[in-house]
Amino acid sequence: MSGGWPVHAGPSIAYINHSAWWDAVVPFVLSHDLFRRESYAIMEGAQLQKYPFFRHLGCFGATTHSVADARDVLRYSVTLLRNGGDRTLWLCPQGALLGSRVPLVFKSGLARIARAIPEVPVIPVALRFEFRKEERPECFIRIGAPVPRAPTMQAAELTKCFERALQEELDVLDATLLERPI
Repeated sequence: MSGGWPVHAGPSIAYINHSAWWDAVVPFVLSHDLFRRESYAIMEGAQLQKYPFFRHLGCFGATTHSVADARDVLRYSVTLLRNGGDRTLWLCPQGALLGSRVPLVFKSGLARIARAIPEVPVIPVALRFEFRKEERPECFIRIGAPVPRAPTMQAAELTKCFERALQEELDVLDATLLERPI
């Protein structure tokens, strides 16, 4: 892992690329074991129904694809972060499990939450799972600095800004992995 948690106190939002089923567990390990932060995550409602134990870890999400349900998730996210504490809300803004090196294209949820609470830092966290010498994959993580944003940025512009920031972290992580072969 490279980098460190760039936020020392108070609420934060962290977002990751979503390329492996392990992505659902990594944020909780980082928050609990390494950064000692309370963690929450937005997860697809169908996955929460299939794997209800994630609710005990702090996951929540929309159970339907309705606009009202999405607004409820947005409101809950904002309230959760406004209530303070050293807590992190984790998101996979791609909205689906995709290949590890596909271009990043995010849904607008991250930007909408970030716009509602501009005082809360938004941190890109790049993940790579690589099969090197072991039968099981190794997890490589790079944590970026909070993404600067202007209060006048609209959701579409902010989404592109978040995509670029995470892609930059992934590019650095990939270059580092190439420099350090097995």
